[in-house]
Amino acid sequence: MLSSIMGEPFTNKHTRLWMDRKVYERLLDAGQTARPKEFAALLGGTGAHITASFSPSQLATDRTSFHWDGPTLLSALREIGQSQLQWLGVFHTHPLTAPLPSSADHAGWHYPALSYWILSLAGREPELRAYQLTEGVFQPRSFMLVD
Repeated sequence: MLSSIMGEPFTNKHTRLWMDRKVYERLLDAGQTARPKEFAALLGGTGAHITASFSPSQLATDRTSFHWDGPTLLSALREIGQSQLQWLGVFHTHPLTAPLPSSADHAGWHYPALSYWILSLAGREPELRAYQLTEGVFQPRSFMLVD
C-alpha cells in the first residue's frame, strides 16, 4: 500500500513545494486549538503541490512531540489513497519552540523522499518552514502558499 501512495515532492534539489492556503489555514487553526500540545497531520497532494491534510483524532501528543501508532498511521494513509492523492509529507507544530527540527524530529522521521513541515507558534506570528531529510540532515526547502 505504501509504495502506491508515496509521493516524491522533491524531484530535484531545486523543486519548490506548493501548499494550498486553505490547507495551511486549517492546519494553523488546528495547531492553535491544540496548544500547548503539538498537533500533527499527514499531507496529501500530487507532484509537489499539497492540497489536503489528514489528521487522526487519536494521535498521541504532548508539548514537545507527537507519535503515530501503527493503526493510526495506516488509517490516515488509507484515507490519502482513497482520496486519489499521494502522501507528500508530515506537518506538525512546535507550540513552544522555533520551527527547527528537534532531536525527537530527527529520531522519528524516516522518509527522505517526503517533506517535513514545522509550524512554530512560539512567537507573536506563526512561522512555517519546510524541510527535507538528506543524508541525516534536515535541509530547508522553499515553498509557496497558493490560493
